[in-house]
Amino acid sequence: MQIRRHYTNSEFHLPLGWKIWSQIVFWGIVLANCPAWSTPLPGISRSEGAQPQTSVSQAAIATGSLRSSLQPPVDSSETARSDLTNSATALLPLESQQRTITTSSTPATQRSVGSEQLSQSTTPPLEPAQRDANSPQVITDPELGVLRLQSPQMPPPIQPTEGGFEQGQTIQSQPKCASGVAPDPELGCLPLRAVPPPPPARQPVVYLLGRVDYFKSSNVFSAVDPVNDGLLRSGLTLFATPALGPDTYFVGSIDGNLVRYNTQTQINYNELRFRAGIFQRLSPTMFGELGWSNQQLFITGDRLPGLPAGTRFLNDHAIRLELSRRDQLSQRLSLNTFYQLRISFANPEDRSRILNSVIASLNYDVQPNLQVGLDYQFALANFTVIPRDDQYHQLAVRLTYTAFRNTQVNLFAGYSFGRSSDPTVDFNSVILGVSLTINLGLF
Repeated sequence: MQIRRHYTNSEFHLPLGWKIWSQIVFWGIVLANCPAWSTPLPGISRSEGAQPQTSVSQAAIATGSLRSSLQPPVDSSETARSDLTNSATALLPLESQQRTITTSSTPATQRSVGSEQLSQSTTPPLEPAQRDANSPQVITDPELGVLRLQSPQMPPPIQPTEGGFEQGQTIQSQPKCASGVAPDPELGCLPLRAVPPPPPARQPVVYLLGRVDYFKSSNVFSAVDPVNDGLLRSGLTLFATPALGPDTYFVGSIDGNLVRYNTQTQINYNELRFRAGIFQRLSPTMFGELGWSNQQLFITGDRLPGLPAGTRFLNDHAIRLELSRRDQLSQRLSLNTFYQLRISFANPEDRSRILNSVIASLNYDVQPNLQVGLDYQFALANFTVIPRDDQYHQLAVRLTYTAFRNTQVNLFAGYSFGRSSDPTVDFNSVILGVSLTINLGLF
């Protein structure tokens, strides 16, 4: 059995007189007897973390030095034999030294006499076989006094048999903490609390969308006299979707676009659009939105009579009702449908109308980042100021490639047709187009 103690240089706080006498006598013994030089005593080392026998050796040196100072001188042979005995005793293990030290807490003079008898004794210590296993060991500690050490009684091991453990023997299970683990030998049961998972990454609510489209049509103005031309449309959109509830969002956006024709440059224009609405999740696959939108068009050139550069030639306010749905038909096949009812109040007034639009897209995921789609669009326009009704159809094949998580490229080709009550309108046209969209989350 070991005594766990940590010693420092300030151990063994003996009275001042004892310290002086022990130092004088100790160095006198060292100078007069060479064996003390040839074999260093473990008790001299004061390094921190020393073994327990260090304190016993130091106590033996202190008591031996005090005894030498109080007793009359003896002959050299007896002194040498006593010093050799002390040196050999200091080199013994802790257990052997403990068995030879049997002093008790007595006055200083009696302790010195007991030390003299111990050092001059030539009786060898008892072997472990000659001692009673249950008899306590007695140690005198300079600070704690008398310490009685006794070997712990270990229960006999339980021998397992084929039918379990031997009859009359029971297993004492170690108590466990509430968490089911064994208690710490020093700290006991520690309260454990499950670490909550990290919160999901916060999704941004404000986005910046960049878009570049090129559209080419065999009848770009939907006129009886078709004009084959293309137009380039580029712009930015600031889009915000703050949450108003678990399934309700406010939707707001500001669009700015530049529209430029290839050959009909006299009608180039700029577009400014505003949008605001309430977006509602109606089911896991169906969504709705009710809102307002405004579209304004500004001429950019001076080649149109009566329309100098910067003139706004269209201001359209509209109330919108939109429904959208997404159905996953298979692992790779999905169907997206969209409906819009739009009531516009325009300036000039002959552009005011009620518009019903339906869009259906059948999408097939060839790869996680590559999709093929078949799009169909139908629009029914009823003008509210002038007598005009339009029916418009468009069928197109689309290829969508997601280059990065926020970058998408669309290629499409199709055909448009329909009819109008206005005899100057013709919707028959072949269309080709490509678009690039970049979506950046701001905050």
